[in-house]
Amino acid sequence: MLRRRARAGVYAERRYRRGLRRWRAKTRPLFISAFGPFIVAGLAVYFIDGHRLVWLAGMVTGLLLGAWIALRDSPPRYVENWHDGAEGERKTEKALRPLERQGWRTFHDVQARYGNYDHIAVGPAGVFLLESKNLMGIVELRDGVPHLQRRLDPEAEVSFGRVRPQALAAAARLKEEIERRSGQRTWVQAIVVFWAEFPQGVIDDDRCVFLHGSKLRSWMEGRPARLSESGGEMIAASLAEIAGEETVAGAPIAPPGLVRA
Repeated sequence: MLRRRARAGVYAERRYRRGLRRWRAKTRPLFISAFGPFIVAGLAVYFIDGHRLVWLAGMVTGLLLGAWIALRDSPPRYVENWHDGAEGERKTEKALRPLERQGWRTFHDVQARYGNYDHIAVGPAGVFLLESKNLMGIVELRDGVPHLQRRLDPEAEVSFGRVRPQALAAAARLKEEIERRSGQRTWVQAIVVFWAEFPQGVIDDDRCVFLHGSKLRSWMEGRPARLSESGGEMIAASLAEIAGEETVAGAPIAPPGLVRA
């Protein structure tokens, strides 16, 4: 089977790079006016004057060039967040890879009507929609809401009240799309994967699952089988269509025995 596969984090990385380009374009005139004259003067001294001044000019020029490079690659935090998100998605993709060797099918960075689906997995245990969260700090779940504490500033707590509703809404949309394309009724399990300190490990509230990335593989392997082989292959085929993957005509969508009742 040949297919064009999307890599995890592509959407987020694209957003980051676009924001970085805009940041560089916006700040370039400022940096040129602020650093340019000093760098030019330092280079002139370097090529014209004596040894001591050459050393001083080289040091100043190097410091200013270093500051310029550091600032041009330090966009606002909301742009950096896209880069962090892409890193988290790549970690989840790696964690899911062993399941593929067991017959699971995974899809990453799937474009949807509203944004994108980070990861979709289908296997003997059903269909799973996973959202990756790459955060710096300690995550604690309270009443279904993740709260993030910064280790160096515990009072700077951030809550993510929209994470669970958004994950459930995305799972419902994906469920409708699968059923429309395949004719197979199925349940799509919403999962939020934390790449951060998450002492609670795994929290399952029956509708949405929150877990640390290190526990993802074992948790999914421990789910009971619920799909028939034929039903699983039809769902996998519809997911391939949703993901825009290309398959060779007549080739099976999944290896024999992907899912068994």
